[in-house]
Formats: sequence, C-alpha cells, structure tokens
Amino acid sequence: MESLDRSKAVVELGKRIVAQLKLGDDVLSQWMAHFIAERMSAVESAEPEALTSAQNACAQAIFQLWEHRNSLPDHIRPFRALDPLLETLSSLDIDNGRRFRFFQEAPNSEELDAAGLSNKRALQVAVNLDDAARVLIQYFLAAAAEGAADEALPWLRAAIDAEADAVLELRVVEFVSAGISTPGANEVARKALEDKVKKLELFAELAKAVASDLKGRLDHPSNTEVGAATDDKELGSA
Repeated sequence: MESLDRSKAVVELGKRIVAQLKLGDDVLSQWMAHFIAERMSAVESAEPEALTSAQNACAQAIFQLWEHRNSLPDHIRPFRALDPLLETLSSLDIDNGRRFRFFQEAPNSEELDAAGLSNKRALQVAVNLDDAARVLIQYFLAAAAEGAADEALPWLRAAIDAEADAVLELRVVEFVSAGISTPGANEVARKALEDKVKKLELFAELAKAVASDLKGRLDHPSNTEVGAATDDKELGSA
C-alpha cells in the first residue's frame, strides 16, 4: 500500500499528464487522457475497502504512460523543451562514447596508477583539460537553455514527488542550471565557482602554449618532439 503523500503525488502527476494530453488534437491522446482521468475519478469515489485497489490501478496506468512520455506527439511531450540540450550533449559525445559523458567523474590517482602508463602527468593534464572544456560547454548551454530548464522544472518536481523515473532529465537540468549559478552565501558553492575560474584560466594559458608549439612546428616541420608545451604548464585539478 502506498503512502498517502505518494498517492497524492502520483495523482497530481496524473492530472498534469491529462492536462498535457488534452492539448493534443489526435484521437489517441484524447483517449489516453480520458483513461487516466477515469482512473483518478475512481480513486476519488472509491469506498474505503476498495481504495487501495483503485489507487494501485491508477498509479499503474499513470506510470505506464509516463514510461512512454518521450513517444508522445512532439507538441505534448512533457520534456520537449530539453530536446535541443539532449541533442547538443549527444553531438558532443566523441565517437558515440559512453552515455552521460559530460556527467562522468574523472579517473582518480589510484585509477591512473593502475593504468600503468609511463607518463601519468600528461594524461592528468588531458583529463583536466577535458574537465575545463566541460565548464565552458556547461556555461554556454546554460546561457542558451535557461528557459528550457525552467519549463522542465514543474514536470521534474511532479515526477520526483511521485517517485517516477526522470533520472536523465534531472541530470540534464542540474548540469545546465549549474552552468551560470551564482555562489551567494554558500561557501561550498563559492569554492566550486572559484575552482571553475582557476580551471579556465589555466586552460587559457595551456591553450596558448600549445598553439605556440604547433605554430613552431609549422615553421620547422622537422621538429617532431611531442609534449613541449606541457613542460612548464599543468592544468590543476579541482
């Protein structure tokens, strides 16, 4: 038996879905809206001995439809505003690598040691460069999609309260929202922002050094020495 609070939250998610489906102009959307509305009405009118059964049937119908939220017609999909963000993040995944590339934690020192690489320092520089690049990407995604994240928040709150799955959407909104957040009085947030500034400043220095190194190779094609630009500069980790 579900808790009273969760049962109410599931019904609220159902109401939100019904309102969204009614915006559709196709028969299937209207039928689904009517079906969910019937299940919610049954909960409201159920006798005490039939309440649990009605709640379970209602929740099952709502969650089944929620699982297919991204298959609904474009103009009534709950998280349609996040589509450009998801497509952009997908396009930035190098060679279709691991999912959620921009949410992955960088390898720690123990993992780098275990890799048995002879030049751990150069690898660490590369990892931290990627981390700094994500700061830039996050910043510009946030600037471009602040409105989309705001539009998705009511759906996210409703899904979280109902304990419905919205992991991907939540991670995308959190990722984007952190891109232009201000620290306020929170010391942890202020430290995080300071770390981002440090990463970007070191990124700019190292990028300038590498550009100079590559330009030198254009002037002297026979010079094939690798890694000269990283001898005196290392992007620090946060």
